[in-house]
Amino acid sequence: MARVLDKKSIEHLVTGSTILGTGGGGDPEEGLKVLMADLERGREIKIAKASELNPRSTVVCTYYCGSLPAPSEKKVEKPGLPAEEYMRLALQTMEKILGRKISSIIPTEIGGGNTALALHLASTLNLPTLDADQVGRSAPELAQSSYILNGIEATPSVIVDPSGNVVVVQKYANVAHYEAIARSLAVTAKGFVFIMDSPVRAKEAAKVAIEGTISKAIDLGKTVREAAESKKDPVRQIVEFLNGFRLFNGAITSFQLGVESGFLTGEVEFEGLGDWRGHRFKVWVKNENIIGWRDGNVVTTAPDLICLVDEKGYGITNSNLKLGVKASVIGARAADIWRTPKGIELFGPRHFGFEFDYVPIEKLAEA
Repeated sequence: MARVLDKKSIEHLVTGSTILGTGGGGDPEEGLKVLMADLERGREIKIAKASELNPRSTVVCTYYCGSLPAPSEKKVEKPGLPAEEYMRLALQTMEKILGRKISSIIPTEIGGGNTALALHLASTLNLPTLDADQVGRSAPELAQSSYILNGIEATPSVIVDPSGNVVVVQKYANVAHYEAIARSLAVTAKGFVFIMDSPVRAKEAAKVAIEGTISKAIDLGKTVREAAESKKDPVRQIVEFLNGFRLFNGAITSFQLGVESGFLTGEVEFEGLGDWRGHRFKVWVKNENIIGWRDGNVVTTAPDLICLVDEKGYGITNSNLKLGVKASVIGARAADIWRTPKGIELFGPRHFGFEFDYVPIEKLAEA
């Protein structure tokens, strides 16, 4: 049975999904704003398990492709989440191609903006959103998808820019080519395009999606809120919730980030505070936090999660970094599918050009 989300659940969702967004995943302020507006309009925001849907109904994935501007850059106009006109254009185009109606939406990832986007679009159409996604966190590239990992192509794909231009991708040679097509259109659109892809039957989505991730984000956000109300250390509570590791505590001393080929890339550095005084931490970014070094030694890598949170336990996105901000670095296990050989091939450090192998965070934490 579908679960209808109320105001508190939405607030918790955006808080939790921003943490799980690992520095990316879209703008949580916009995500919260648009979902609250949906509630004010009387729309239902509901989530459901794939097993609760008609097994032959059709599920599609929706998301923005592009990058937010670097924190030092002037914010530019980009597609706002309420841009229903071109979302509906994508939906109409997809339904015409498939010859059938869309019955539900799945987020591409868990993040403060992109998860909210899927919920928003579903609410405008009075459809449920799957309590699931394709990554279990946020990820920079289209290849990092549980669908792709399971051999399900993203086509047919409908790509719409803010001007209303529509591009249909019927087939691609490989997922790297699909990435290049989507990114080139995003760059041409000066930042973002809206994508609807990966149409599958609900029975297939139940097999290949990472289930329960929206509920997980809500529960994580609730944990942060309860920590504040009970005056507990929110970072400790997040670490316990994720069964993760507190890797560092310090202040941001520098960041060198810029948009390159549609990705926000670069490095963020921290200087230790408290028990970590005298130590340093560095994160390499490709939209999301991908590699972490402490005092020059690798202590965590993708696909495992590297989450930056402030003193109140709220996630920090890489487009909103500020010098001097105090932050804790939390590491946590990725979904099991990303720890398989194929998952590591698509999402491990060598995929991003680093000349070292993936080591699970729990092993690095013991070193």
